[in-house]
Amino acid sequence: MGIEVASTAIVSPKARIAENVVIGPFSIIEDEVEIGAGTRLDSHVVIKNYTTLGKDNHLHMGVMLGSDPEDKHFTGERSYLKIGDRNAFREYSSASRGTPPESATVIENDNYIMIGTHVAHNCQLGSGIVICNFCSLGGHVEVEDGAFLSASVLVHQFSKIGRLAMISGNTRVNLDVPPFVLASDFNIAAHGLNLVGLRRAGISKEAISKLKEAYQILYRSKLPLHPALERIEKEIPTEEARQLVAFIRGSKRGICRDARGVRQRGATHGNAESEGSP
Repeated sequence: MGIEVASTAIVSPKARIAENVVIGPFSIIEDEVEIGAGTRLDSHVVIKNYTTLGKDNHLHMGVMLGSDPEDKHFTGERSYLKIGDRNAFREYSSASRGTPPESATVIENDNYIMIGTHVAHNCQLGSGIVICNFCSLGGHVEVEDGAFLSASVLVHQFSKIGRLAMISGNTRVNLDVPPFVLASDFNIAAHGLNLVGLRRAGISKEAISKLKEAYQILYRSKLPLHPALERIEKEIPTEEARQLVAFIRGSKRGICRDARGVRQRGATHGNAESEGSP
């Protein structure tokens, strides 16, 4: 099957478009664009220069990909937006390319990005992620595989969200969220494990039980952060616990507190400010 292009679409002859691609009415494809086989563009989609899409993606009406970064440091150098396979971008979602020369914003495979969401410059998104309506990811944000962001989540630049973490709606993410954790609130706090997400991902009951132990040590043992991590490493030698510890050790912004600690701190100090240690 060939390429199907609506008569009102504007497609550069320099764009590299694979077989079985559908380009809907009033869409615009610029010169330095590559689109993989089986990808579908609905109406009014714009794909800017230096954007690559893999196979079987679906771009709904009004999607904008590869726009210049919203960054005053950007001076027009070549940078990229790289998108993998089987991603869905719902209406009016957008993603920018990188700011530094030759850098890239990366969105891997099987992600579902809902209406009005923005993925800013140099974000790194893994696979199997769900980002609900009107979320905004600042520059250089990292989201690991299987994470779930509910509607209207705001993620501060350089923040990181771990594998299979879940963020509740209207949450401000200004600290790193460890893998497997359920987090929410304006001053983001951990509210236990994302048990539904863990079960849906096929994590065994035994592994979930061990993660519960790790969570208790991390957040409720009253140990300082690094002794808590050492205890988890010693007592819980599972792959999921290893991922949890590695993520926290690599955190540059600090991780969100447990909600109980935040509430207690707020009662004592008159606020509920999260800090970079549990």
